[in-house]
Amino acid sequence: MEKTLTEGKKKNLNYLKLQEALHLKSNLDESCILNQSLSLIANKWTLLVLMALMQGTKRNSELQRQINGISPKMLTQTLKTLIGYGMVTRKAYPEVPPRVEYDLTEFGRSTADPLMALLNWSVSWEDQLTKLYEESL
Repeated sequence: MEKTLTEGKKKNLNYLKLQEALHLKSNLDESCILNQSLSLIANKWTLLVLMALMQGTKRNSELQRQINGISPKMLTQTLKTLIGYGMVTRKAYPEVPPRVEYDLTEFGRSTADPLMALLNWSVSWEDQLTKLYEESL
């Protein structure tokens, strides 16, 4: 019979793995790979575009409708940035009227698990995070 870890032990194991990873680098600075990773995607529009595209291929107008508050200019800029990172593809069809679709690359789809972990953490601490966010405005 296979033993399973309790939820508390799993969390402790993840914490220990993080501590071990951090000890591999004695001095933490902006070149830390975690910091570099977050600096690429930790923008409110970038995260929302990634999450919208995780639902499947979308046209610009679909993204515009789905992502509340994003301006057309900011959506275009965010998509160009994500294309430049290699996280999103842009496919233009030779049709009249023109049709352009955006989709995640394998690299873009690889953000699903870390973003889900971040979402779970956010939901677990929603009250405290909401209070802190409102205080920061």
